[in-house]
Amino acid sequence: MWIKYAVALSLVTGSWACKSSEKPAAAPPSTGSGSATAAAGSAKDPWVAPDASLVPETAESKKKRADAAIARVAAIMPKLAKVRELTFDHDIPREYQSAADFKAFVHAEIVKEMPKDKAADESAALFHIGLLAKPGNLAELEEQAFTTQAGAYYDPATKRFFMVMVPDSDMMLDTMSAHELTHGLQDQHFDLQKFMPSDDASQKALDDDHQAARRFVVEGDATFTMFLYQVVQMTNKKVDAGVVKMLNSQLDQFASMTPEEMMKQNSAGFGASMDPDIKKSVDAMGEIPLTVLVPMIDSYMQGAKLTATAFEHGGWKGVNALYTVPPESTEQALHPATKMYPNRDRPLKVTILAAKDGAQVADIVFGELQWQIYFELWAKDQKVIASEGWGGDRTVVTKRADGRMVARTVTAWDTAKDATEFQAAYKASMTKRFAKGSGDPFAATGFDRGDGAGKIFGKLDRTKVIIVDGADDATALAALATSATVK
Repeated sequence: MWIKYAVALSLVTGSWACKSSEKPAAAPPSTGSGSATAAAGSAKDPWVAPDASLVPETAESKKKRADAAIARVAAIMPKLAKVRELTFDHDIPREYQSAADFKAFVHAEIVKEMPKDKAADESAALFHIGLLAKPGNLAELEEQAFTTQAGAYYDPATKRFFMVMVPDSDMMLDTMSAHELTHGLQDQHFDLQKFMPSDDASQKALDDDHQAARRFVVEGDATFTMFLYQVVQMTNKKVDAGVVKMLNSQLDQFASMTPEEMMKQNSAGFGASMDPDIKKSVDAMGEIPLTVLVPMIDSYMQGAKLTATAFEHGGWKGVNALYTVPPESTEQALHPATKMYPNRDRPLKVTILAAKDGAQVADIVFGELQWQIYFELWAKDQKVIASEGWGGDRTVVTKRADGRMVARTVTAWDTAKDATEFQAAYKASMTKRFAKGSGDPFAATGFDRGDGAGKIFGKLDRTKVIIVDGADDATALAALATSATVK
């Protein structure tokens, strides 16, 4: 899945809207000359967004504020380096990128990774297996997510960071800059292109879930550092155990929020005075499917909790170690206190042989995170119990000559109890997922989807649950059960 190293504007907004009532006693004065805050002189509390309507926004005023923010980067860099305890080997080029240019860049990058036919097949596969609640184009959905949520981004190919949105607050702009500068530090010290490779061969070596876990490291580190930088600037305190403890309490609050709760919190925190860029970002969150949105959000907030846990176990050296021995699954990244430290709960590798009933269009490892998303969509009350105890999985989707999709899924669980809980939740998901469906996927006759896309057959085998979705009969299930391996 294509992603650049960005800061989601709605998440930076959340760090403001969710601040506790205990505010710092003093804050550094605004350094920007073009913001409505400075022009209106009404936002004495830096945590409260100014009324954007007081100063009419123009392309020229927006660029002026962006240029002022970019000019402040030189002063931010040494302060950020001190917080992160890494040095900049060289300067980070930066510039403001217009919305049109940014959209064109994102579109070109996504098309390069996901051409039209590939996007159509992978999108149909995600809908078939239930990760999309309705048909949609994955490439377009990812483009929508990135162009509406990214306030700024760092491009490791050009070694530059770009400011895209210009919220009407110098402090928010500087916070965004701190996030992207952290990506620059990561790149200079840990080589982001090597850590998150984009070429096909390297990507295949890292399954979807492993790639998602690495995004937790990169975005979590940048978010944790960004918030620490923010706290230091607001309080003039040094980074110590007390500051990290205070930040951890905030991270717990952020990380526990659903996308819907985050939208409500942001809207409530800013009310009618919400900056247009922020409002656009917050409103767009509701239109992005969970299979795209949740991994994006969790890479920041849950990733920051992962970083905080690594920091607790070894300071910044412990955080740096995440780049040499990164988490191997979202299970580890979501539960670092129990699944990474002191010992790692390593994922099992599931192998599914190539099927002969069509061309392969998708090879997916859900991991704990995407199973959470699946059950959030179709059996919300069983989401946690069904996804915990994950051990490994793989889903291979083929497209038959007649266009029908057939998905073969093998899941492995820590215990027989975990497998049984997953089986029960998956069975329960059929009712909501298929309005015209009937039957039982774990019965001999299977579950008829009722949409012309075949039947679903499943089998519980001790700590494994095996599923074929889109078959004509149980033959495909029997073949999968005997040929798939878990180790």
